[in-house]
Parts: sequence; structure tokens; C-alpha cells
Amino acid sequence: MHRTPNRRVDLSVYVRAFGVFARNPTVIILPLVVEVISLLVDRLGGIFNADAYTGGLQSFILLLMKLFALGAAIIIADEGWRRGVASFDDAWQDARARGGDLLFAAFGFTFVLQIAQYAGSFIGVFGVIVDALAIFGLIFAIPAAAIGGVPGGAAINASIERVRSAPLTAGILTSISIVVLLIGPTILSLTLAPFDGDIGGSPLVGQLIDVLIRSIATGYVAIVMAKVYADVAFTRL
Repeated sequence: MHRTPNRRVDLSVYVRAFGVFARNPTVIILPLVVEVISLLVDRLGGIFNADAYTGGLQSFILLLMKLFALGAAIIIADEGWRRGVASFDDAWQDARARGGDLLFAAFGFTFVLQIAQYAGSFIGVFGVIVDALAIFGLIFAIPAAAIGGVPGGAAINASIERVRSAPLTAGILTSISIVVLLIGPTILSLTLAPFDGDIGGSPLVGQLIDVLIRSIATGYVAIVMAKVYADVAFTRL
């Protein structure tokens, strides 16, 4: 009978990641650029009253861009773990060289996630469980294309295989990623919202703070993803 091998879960990665982040703050550069673009698109969409179809297409493209930025940040983070301090120029060159694979992986991730969201819409509040399960299965797709040497078209299958080999590790990474990327920034932005006027006197200031928070969150997730994927994919039992 086939049994899933037991792997040791290294929770210290989530603490040590802060040190790697401090030495490699450049992990937030590309996520920050994409978040600023997303903000501009959102503001322009409000001005021009984009319809549902256009809005859906914009959301799809922006998610692709965010996942590509996450992949590039993972490449920087991987160098940070291995060398201490990563070269942004070298990492950017690697990201450009793997751009096709990253985009294919991002497209697959986005497509599967949107199918899960559509299916989940039929079961009401429990749809978030479907979304979480989809993210769980896809959690290693972007790292596989970014640092795993996996072709973008095979990244989804590679992710599922890695998740099956280390379900607990993948589950913890998924939970941390959802909290840090989705829940945490939203709560923090809502907490700071009453003080936006005191900080800059303009709603735009609050939006820029939100952009920075989300970029930092993406950088942290990229760092832990890089290390967890490397441990799962390249470390022997």
C-alpha cells in the first residue's frame, strides 16, 4: 500500500524569514509596482465606469501580473536564503528568462482559481472552503515555475504532487499565505482607515499605505514560499 512519506515540518522558517526580509527588502519592488498599477487601474475604472465584463478581464490580468511579481520575488528570496543577500539585477534577469514559464503557471493558477470561485458561488458562504482547497492544491505552482525548473504548463501538476508528498507542510503554508496576503492587510487597512485624514488628509494616502502593506505581505510570503518549496522539492526524506 502506498503511504505518504512523513516529513518534518520546520516552523522556524516563518520566523527566520524576517531576517531574510531585512537583508533583502528588494523582494517587494515588483509586487509594489504591480500594486501601484492595480491602484491606478482601479481608480481609472471608477472614473470611466467599466462594465462587468471589462472589470472581470481587468481582474484576471491584474491577478496574472501579481502572480508573476510573486514569482519574481520568490527568485529573489531563494537567492536571499542561499547567499544571504540577493542581487536584484541577477534575479530580474532570471525572472525575465523564466517569464514564459511564470506566466503559464500564473495563467493556470488564475484559471483554476476562477473555476473554483465560480463553483463555490453556488454553495454560498461555504464557497470560501472551495477557494481555500483550490489554493491549497496550487500553493507550489508559482515556486515550481520560479525556482523549481518546472515548465509553466506542468506547474499545476507539479504543485499537486508536492502537496501530496507534504500535505501538512503545504497546509501550513496555505494558511499562512491566506492570512498574510488576504486577511491581514484587509484588517490592518480597516484599522488605519480612520487615521488616513490625520496622516495625509487625502484618501489617496490611505490607498498608498494599503498598497505598501500588501507589497510587504507579498514579499514575506515569497520568502517563506521559496524556502518551504526548496525544502519539499529538493530535500531528501
